[in-house]
Amino acid sequence: MSEAEKITLQEGMKNGKSHLFRERCHCLLLSADGYGVKDLAEVFRVSQITIYGWLRRWEKGGLVGLRDLPGRGRKPILQSADLPQIKLRVQQNAQQLKLAREKLKEDLKRDFSDKTLRRYLKNLVADIKDGAGV
Repeated sequence: MSEAEKITLQEGMKNGKSHLFRERCHCLLLSADGYGVKDLAEVFRVSQITIYGWLRRWEKGGLVGLRDLPGRGRKPILQSADLPQIKLRVQQNAQQLKLAREKLKEDLKRDFSDKTLRRYLKNLVADIKDGAGV
């Protein structure tokens, strides 16, 4: 591994956004220092197959290959495509959010809780305040 690659991985380990990304960078640095796959698997508490996967991702994609792929995790129940219907129902029932939710459940043909609707509206207001606009 070149000195430039080591510096890149050290920066990724220090400044990476996700814990997993920083861990992958650290693993590759230790691998370059001579640690074996079995030792790395024990240190990072993952399988040897996972370590081989990280090494392969580094070889194929470099630092970008170590990043988390988009689409992980649960998809949101309420999406931006639902915004016009949500605005309409909330405006019609501004003082009765439960009623708005019931109407939205019929419109969207999806089940969700009052808390989900409140959280969506709260995030929407936060986005507007941050200037993201909708």
